[in-house]
This record gives sequence, structure tokens and C-alpha cells, in this order.
Amino acid sequence: MSTISETLKTPSTDSLPFPDLELESETPATEASTKSKDEPPTAPSELIADLALRRALGRNGRRLLQKGGALVLVLHVPTAAWVEAISSAANRLLGHKAVVLQAKTNQRRYSETLEIQVTHALERNVPVLAVSQAPDLYLPSVVTGAADLVVHVPPPSPKLMGEAIAAWCRSQQPRGLKAEDLAGLDLPDLSASLRPGSKTPEICIERLRRAARSRTVAHRDDDTPRLEDLHGYGPARDWALALVDDVARLRRGEIGPDALESCLLFGIPGTGKSTLARSIARTANLPLFQSSIAKFFADGPGYLDSVIKQMNAFFDQLIAAAPSVGFLDEVDALPNRATLSHKGADWWLPVITNMLLRIDQVRATKAGVVLLAATNHVERVDAALRRPGRFDRTFEIMPPDEEALIAILRLHLGADLKDADLTPVARLGQGATGAVAVGWIRAARQRARLAERMMGLDDLLAEAAPVDPRSAEQLRIVAIHEAGHAIVAHRLNLPVLSATIMASDTAGGSTRLNITGLTPDRITLEAQVMAALAGRCADIVLGQGANAGAASDLKEATRLVAALHVSFGLGETLSYRAPQQDALSTLMMDPKMAATVEADLQRLMARTMVLVESNIAAILALTEQLLAKRVVSAKEIASVAAAHLPSSKMSIRKSLVLC
Repeated sequence: MSTISETLKTPSTDSLPFPDLELESETPATEASTKSKDEPPTAPSELIADLALRRALGRNGRRLLQKGGALVLVLHVPTAAWVEAISSAANRLLGHKAVVLQAKTNQRRYSETLEIQVTHALERNVPVLAVSQAPDLYLPSVVTGAADLVVHVPPPSPKLMGEAIAAWCRSQQPRGLKAEDLAGLDLPDLSASLRPGSKTPEICIERLRRAARSRTVAHRDDDTPRLEDLHGYGPARDWALALVDDVARLRRGEIGPDALESCLLFGIPGTGKSTLARSIARTANLPLFQSSIAKFFADGPGYLDSVIKQMNAFFDQLIAAAPSVGFLDEVDALPNRATLSHKGADWWLPVITNMLLRIDQVRATKAGVVLLAATNHVERVDAALRRPGRFDRTFEIMPPDEEALIAILRLHLGADLKDADLTPVARLGQGATGAVAVGWIRAARQRARLAERMMGLDDLLAEAAPVDPRSAEQLRIVAIHEAGHAIVAHRLNLPVLSATIMASDTAGGSTRLNITGLTPDRITLEAQVMAALAGRCADIVLGQGANAGAASDLKEATRLVAALHVSFGLGETLSYRAPQQDALSTLMMDPKMAATVEADLQRLMARTMVLVESNIAAILALTEQLLAKRVVSAKEIASVAAAHLPSSKMSIRKSLVLC
């Protein structure tokens, strides 16, 4: 590799001697004297880069470069893939006499040495050319600060790419090339469309369109629904529709790129977070780039520098293709610094910091990048990553309700079961995610194929609610238990969503309450405890006595009472001793607190027994409905409760106060 001194003796290009700097010249020193600065490019990448650079420089910029001398030129290129080609094009304009710095990664650790080398070159009237996809991040300040000219080289427009095609095919400039034909394409994609033997511009344009279709969800051969066809996403869908409207306004020039918001989606697996991201890109007709922490590892050898390089390449693509959508899945795989061990911090902190800086850069460039991220565990995501300015909005994606589940089934069924009433399927499948519902359809179609017939509603019902293998006696025991939960919760004014005797992996049945929005006082917390104990009480009063099936109910009741004392300050003491999710652990270490919790549980159990005994008629009526339908809705529970009033005249509120 040449040194600065050797460079000054000849008109050849120099490469600064740093092992991590990518400084190799496009033109070896031995060829410099034979290569004319006006020689036309011979490769597609050279042709495109030459046209892009000349357009970005303008006439005055080209004159400045051709003049040469002690000049520091910084070129900001779209992505790392452009660095070498633009370096070569600029160096041709400089007569192959420049010291070339190609910075695809952070080179600031070389600032002191570079200062000496750059100064040495300028003192001897040698131009310095620095090329990077992120000059402010990767170039040392000695270079950016000394720059005589900073030129931003944007991705090729349809007009410029048309000129490249015309020059390559030696034809007139083609018509009909649109921005969407270049959406998401990097220099290698553009270069691949211009090949030896490409005789007509139409062939090149078709190659570009095929490449763009592979990047853009709107043109992909997949079944991603448009936003208007999505169901069950609540406020997240409303935000997404408003975002698509903003993208349209951006294209009309009514708003700036900085008006586009970013968002973090969270929820249990299978709720459709990835589908929403793809739907946003499709509806807005924007290129979509998807990645994850795992992909940053998988696309390289997994060393620290390679992970950061893959991350940087992802963000560089987003900026180069803007307006665009970037989707980071499973973002909780990036550790939370608040819980990161000292051993892991040495490795992970540079990765976390780089992620935060690159998100800041994407938002600061105001290029029109929509950043989306998804996680199943929002509590594990670093607070700095979640803050507004990085991700402006955070939405929980819940499993669809009955109406939304019917719409999801209808969408994915297509022409199948066109006139069928899907309400029984949605009701029996309550609590299922959209991914599970799509799985029912796939399995139902397979069932029909194996039977060599058309799919029927029974096939779908069989997948959503398989035949229960339990005996009639076992089902009645479960129905009594769940009816006790539902009726007592309703009497205590807790919002009941549904009850079912359909078994899951963890329970023989379930009653769903909606208590996430409550800020409870002691009376409300004790009402929740009584609702949890009501199934056991119903077993005792109407079933075959207490059984082991109420273990999870007892755990939740115990946790709530313990949290009342050690987390919420609603007991006899104000001291905070543990977060509510860890309240149970305090009982093992504090016998006195365990005795206090046990006394409260016994008192609330007695009150719940009174409620169950006064609502026997309602519980038995709901039991019969559960046995007949397997699932009952909130409206049906309320109807049964209204038709069978409690035998006790004491108000529920008064009974809670007295207990």
C-alpha cells in the first residue's frame, strides 16, 4: 500500500495505511497515467455512479473538481454499496490524483493520525476525497470540518436512470419509468438491470420492475391485506390509516417528511403485528425493509463489528429508499440496559448505543422513513428505545373480539363458505388470535381435501372447537365452576367478557374479565378476589365439593390479597415491600404477613359463599347455557343474571364494605 510521500511523487491515487479503513483505489498506481479522466465508464455501476455524481455536483462542482489542488471533498452517498463506485467516479474527475478515504463504518478512532495525513496531503496540493453513506457518523471531524465542498448524492431518479439505460443501450431515453419502479433498489440492483446484450431499454426497465416488486409489499405475490380490510387492531389501525393519509400528503408536497410518525407494536404472539407493518407498507405503496436482531447476527459471522455493520446497512437502506417503511421484529432481543449484567454490558452496550444513534439519525434526516417495531414483551424493551422521538406511539395489539374474528375469517376464507354464518365459529374460538384463526381455515381445507369434497362449516367448527373428549359429568363440573365465576363477577360489577367450558392447555374452562383499565381501591381488589374464589364456592355449594381444579384461582386470589398489603399500601401498613407480580414471594419469608393474608382469604371466602348461595338459580341457569353452547358472551351472562335475581336483599356494595 502506498504512503502519502510516495503519492506526492506521482499522479496516482493513494490509500491511507489504516487496516480498518476501506481506502483501496479503484485505479492502481501503475494504471493511473494511462487512464484518461474523460474516459467513459465501462461497467453499469460506473455508468450509474458517474451520472449520479455529475448530476449532484452540477456544473460548478465539476469545475471545482477538475481544477484539483488542495481540496477536501466529502461525498454523502445513499448506501455503503455506492461508496466505491462514487469514489471511482469522483477520482476520475480529479484526474486520479486524490487521496481517497472510503468510510463504510466509523473511522473516528483514527482522527489523530488522519489529521496528520490530511494536513500532509493538503500542504503538497493533493486533493482529499472522502466518501461515506453517513459522513457525520463515520468520518473523523478533521475531514468533515476541513471540507471545502460537501455534496449529497441522492439515489437515481427515474429520469437519471432513464439516461443510464439510454447510454447503455445506445438508444433514446425510455419513457414510462416511474419512481415505484426503483423503490427500494440499491446500486447492485440497478446495475444488474444493465447487462451485456441488453439491446432495448424495455428489457432493462422490466428487470428493474421485477427487482422493485421483490422489495415492495404492494406488488408482492402475497396475501397481505390492505389496511381497510384489516380487523381487530383498534387504535393501531386508526393510527395506521392516518399515517397512510400523511404519506399521500407528503407526496403532494402538503407536509414535510418529519410529520411521519413511528410506532412500537406489542402483544401476545399471533396477534398480527407483522401483518400490520406489511399492510401499512402495501397500503401506502412504500418499500418495506424488515430485519431483527437475530438477522443482524445471521447475516454475518456474529462478531461485534459485523452485527453493527449489518445494523448500519439496514438503516442506510431505509434512508436511501425513502420514503420507506422499516420494520424491526422481536425488538426485545436487544437487551434492556436496566437489567443487563456487567458481563453482558461490555459486548451489548456498543450495539444498543449504535441502535439508538442510528434511529436518531433516521429521524433527524427527515427523509420520510416510517420506523415500526414489534415485540411480545414490551416490558423488556429499553426505555430509551421506547421514548417519543424514537418511537412516537406504542400500541398493544389484542386478540380480536367476536366481530373482528368473524371479519378475519371471512377475509381469509375468500370464496369458501360465502353464505355461511361464522358467528358460531367466532364464539367458540373466542380469545384466539388471527394467526390461530388462519390455522383453522388451513386445517379445515385440508380436512375437506382428504375427504375429497368441498369444505363445509362443520370442517371449520371442528378445527375451532374440536369434540370435547370429557364425560358429561366432567363437563357439568366445569360448567358449574365457570358459571360461579361469571355470575359472582357480574354481581360485583366487574366487567365480564365471556365464559367457556372449552379446555385449553392450562385449564378446563375459563371466565374472562376486563380489568386492565381499573385503578382499584381495596373494595375493588377484594371484589376481584371474591370473583376468583367464586368457582371454588360453586363447586362446594352446587358441585361435588372442592377440588384441585381451582389451584390457579387460589394463586391469583392469594397474589391479589398479598399485593393489597405489600404493594398497594391498602392494608394496615403503608410500606412498599414488593411489586405486585412478586407479592407471593413475601409470604414465604414473612409468617406474620402469611397469616394476615390467610385471614383475609378466609373472610372473603365466607362472603363469596353467601353470594353463591343467594345466586344458585342464576348459576344453574348459566350452567345449562354453557353445556348447550360451550361459550357464553357478556350479554348472555347479563341476561341470565337479570332473569334470576339474588335471593338476598343486601346490596353487593354494602356486603363488600361490611366484609
